[in-house]
Amino acid sequence: MRTAAQFILVGLLSSSVVAAPLDEIIKEAEDYLRVEPSRSLKLLNAIPHVHSLTDIQQLRWHIAAMRASVPTGDMTQLIDSLEVIFHHQKHPYFIDKLVSITSATGIWLRKNHYINDAQTSLECSYKHAINDRQKLTITNSLALLARQLDELEKAKSLYAKAKRLASIADRKNLLAIIENNQGMIALEEGNIGQAEQHFRIALAGYQNIDKRSGQISAGINLLFVFAIQQQWVNFQRLYSPTETLAQAFPNKAKQALLLWLNTRFKHMHGEPLSREEKAQLISAFNQLDDDRIRALVSRHLTSGVDISVPVIDKPKIKRFNRPWFEKIKRCEW
Repeated sequence: MRTAAQFILVGLLSSSVVAAPLDEIIKEAEDYLRVEPSRSLKLLNAIPHVHSLTDIQQLRWHIAAMRASVPTGDMTQLIDSLEVIFHHQKHPYFIDKLVSITSATGIWLRKNHYINDAQTSLECSYKHAINDRQKLTITNSLALLARQLDELEKAKSLYAKAKRLASIADRKNLLAIIENNQGMIALEEGNIGQAEQHFRIALAGYQNIDKRSGQISAGINLLFVFAIQQQWVNFQRLYSPTETLAQAFPNKAKQALLLWLNTRFKHMHGEPLSREEKAQLISAFNQLDDDRIRALVSRHLTSGVDISVPVIDKPKIKRFNRPWFEKIKRCEW
């Protein structure tokens, strides 16, 4: 029984057998996308000479990498894969995955402050959505975008609409996502009790479907409100399982927020911070991937720790001008 590595070696030695073993590895990476996307990336990165793969293999490789990059927070891999994917935009497999591709493009643009272009990309994605599941997912992304634009009432309205539709369709994953995002709005508005309820429902929902990335997100958010409320018993009960999941599911931004939360817990229980720990917190602050999260950390977790974090300026809205983005602007396939 050959290992995956042996299959790759054989494939490199004989082009006639490359396709089958590499397809199996890519398929395994695709299978892990929902439960352990970090493993998907490891499997994909174990394949050498990706540029030498067939067109369909390159597309499958980069679309899998693109999808894994969103929950793991690897925005560099995401944009690198999109660059390759759009070189194949006439390929039938590209057309088949068009909604996922334009949606992921919108996510990257939103996270990098190309707000208007993110809106364009998500609207294009919605235009080509072929079922309610896809429309619901994109509606959630549009609500996130509204939140980033401080259009909180619009975001609330979109989430309420999406929740009704997700409930009717029994889309448990989307219901958990929506609850988590509604909790973030409540947290930003200072409705801490309401935020807690949303995060509790989201965490239970993610646990019921065994979605680990969601459990980490909702778990960390719930830890945040426990820290604000100084519910330290609840904090201790939840911290260990959340940290264990996060360590096995590498996302630097989430691990940075966990460091802040755990340090806050220790500080509130009388442990002084060393100079090294303060430096680690400042470094972790810069690793947070969302200015709104940085603002929440600055507001709720920095009091009494005697460190100065950077002031959060409202980012300037930029324009994205790579040649392949013109196709998304026209949204014609």
